[in-house]
Amino acid sequence: MREETRKRFEREIHKQWLARGAMALAAIVAIGAALWFQDLDAHVDNRHVAGVVAHVGPVSGLNTQAIQNGLAVDVRLEDGREVHVTALKAARPEVGARVEITEHVHGSGRSTFSWK
Repeated sequence: MREETRKRFEREIHKQWLARGAMALAAIVAIGAALWFQDLDAHVDNRHVAGVVAHVGPVSGLNTQAIQNGLAVDVRLEDGREVHVTALKAARPEVGARVEITEHVHGSGRSTFSWK
């Protein structure tokens, strides 16, 4: 094998190794970012917020136990937001009643709500 041909061959091999290394590094960074985001979303700050029940209706879904025992409640919060929560029928929410619900603020910025 000539010297020039050998150098070109080795250069191509080095390019392939660098490309594979870059792909592996990109995969590791993507996995790390996904794990970081999941951990960030797992940290939750619970806040109690007050509001007024705007609408009460049946729960829609596939779980028959939730349909039998739950109610879908729309609550207008004092800060103007309208949120949807699920409450047990035993709680007996009524339209116009003042209620306090729990806002779960996740580390990622996502907010979820639950009946207190």
